[in-house]
Order: sequence, then C-alpha cells, then structure tokens
Amino acid sequence: MCESYSRSLLRVSVAQICQALGWDSVQVTACDLLTDVLHRYLQQLCRGAHRYSELYGRTDPVLDDVGQAFKLMGVNLHELEDYIHNIEPVTFPHQIPSFPVSKNNVLQFPPPGSKDVEDRKEYIPDYLPLIISSQEEQLNSSAESPQLVRFSMQRLCVS
Repeated sequence: MCESYSRSLLRVSVAQICQALGWDSVQVTACDLLTDVLHRYLQQLCRGAHRYSELYGRTDPVLDDVGQAFKLMGVNLHELEDYIHNIEPVTFPHQIPSFPVSKNNVLQFPPPGSKDVEDRKEYIPDYLPLIISSQEEQLNSSAESPQLVRFSMQRLCVS
C-alpha cells in the first residue's frame, strides 16, 4: 500500500517536472521510466545522506549530509542552485495527508481520572495493567452498602 502511494506521488512529481521543462504531454511508459529513475536517484541520495550522518555520529541527516551526498553523486551544488533560481516553482496539485497515518492507541493505559491513577505508586510503571479494574470501580460507585459490594465481588470471583 505505501509503495503504491509513494509511487503515485512520485509519478505526479515527474509529470510536474516535465511540465515545468516545457513538455506538453508524456507517454505512460516514459513517465513510468522517469518515475523509476527518480525513485532510484532519491534512494541513492538518501542512502548517501544517511551514511554521512552515521559517519559523523548523528542519527538524523542534516543539510550538510545531503550536500556531501550530492557531491558523492557528482552533482555540482552551484549549478543546482542556479537551476533552482532560474525555474519557476510548481506547487503540488494535491494536499498530501500525513504519512503514515497514526492509529488509535489500544494499550491498556489507565484512563485519566480513574481511581488507579490516583492511588498508583510512583514506582509502578504506567504500562502495567490496572490494579483496580473498571468493573470494580463501577460496582464500588453504584453500591450503597458494603454487603452489596461483597456479594458483587463474590459473584465476580465465581463467574
């Protein structure tokens, strides 16, 4: 899924580059070929930037690493800068959602305001299960007499 999504975004980018260079149309096979070339070029550039960042003891690349990767690939940065200044910028035609899409958290963290959060000791990590279950909280809050609570707890233990 993510491969096809990123490939479709690259394809739109290739079409925009071709349009910015003055092309009126492009065949599908030529567009696919240029998309593959751009994909491999970006992979090589990113690998080079990643290697330079690791060489200098960083986990994330910075612009200096990208510049070094361009030099490694034989790209003259002054010519690239001249090209960028001479061509008109083209905005992307679609709004791109955040990628990858964040998912709902299904971990068993205690909900805020629960009795367990208030009574939990500092040395007990948050990722451990609740000491007081939500069923017990509901029974304790709805019960009026201690006998009813004991009876409800016995029923929970039996079932």
